[in-house]
Amino acid sequence: MKSIRTRRLRRWGRAATVGAAGAVLALTAATPAGAANPPKTNSLTPAYDSPFAPQALIGGIFGGVTVTMRCWRDGAWANGTNRWFLVEGPGYNPYTGRLNFVRGFVSANKITNQVRVDRCG
Repeated sequence: MKSIRTRRLRRWGRAATVGAAGAVLALTAATPAGAANPPKTNSLTPAYDSPFAPQALIGGIFGGVTVTMRCWRDGAWANGTNRWFLVEGPGYNPYTGRLNFVRGFVSANKITNQVRVDRCG
């Protein structure tokens, strides 16, 4: 006959396995479809105050970092397209060189894994 201790350990092991499986299912169901491949910059990307010329440089967004796409706008031609996205992401201030959170317009060809966003108002 098995000891009480062995039976309790097996019971706790089964409960832990069921609990872990439930947690994995809950996380999988809660993950949005586009979260597997979020939008990223494909290289060091300049961010501007406007998609139209003349543009003022706001900052640079580091290459390979995840960004948040807010909206799109057609403007000046750059990098083979006239589509620009208003994005937010980690970068730097070009005038001081300090790290900064950058929000500005970047050329659409600088963003990989693009997601659907509305047109800027």
